[in-house]
Amino acid sequence: MKLTVYTDYTLRVLMYLSLRHESGGLATIDEIAAAYDISRSHLMKIVHQMGAAGLLETIRGRSGGVRLARDPSAISIGMIVRIAEGDFALVECFEAGKEHCCAISPACNLTRGLRRALDAFMLELDKMTLRDAVAAPSVAASLLGIEDTQRRIIPLARAPAPDAKRSPG
Repeated sequence: MKLTVYTDYTLRVLMYLSLRHESGGLATIDEIAAAYDISRSHLMKIVHQMGAAGLLETIRGRSGGVRLARDPSAISIGMIVRIAEGDFALVECFEAGKEHCCAISPACNLTRGLRRALDAFMLELDKMTLRDAVAAPSVAASLLGIEDTQRRIIPLARAPAPDAKRSPG
């Protein structure tokens, strides 16, 4: 089974946004398009569909953008693939209304085997979350040109001034 290019791009968009999720920052379609070298028009369709599905929040306006509507650990890869793919008719007899299109369909067991294989495939994707999909978030963010906005600066303790008097201990 091969996923469509549309699903591949959808997964990339959501992975990109998962890297931005902790900072709460918005990403623009132009930023994502540049990071992956993907057509802006493809990404607009993806953002629209994922927004309608409740996975993305879009903010219009000059300082607008897009971000995940849920935590990456609450979004399964299986969920994303089901929304993006839509059609899982591996063979013609999987299509609605065409169950008996083949001369041997009453004696065919292949359909059941393919259905079990598809179910096993989707079960594995359901086990993986968007958070799990990125093994090394800081490396992925660097490769995509995402600023490390989560970097914490820990101030050093101030040393007493040289002329300050010390209190007796």
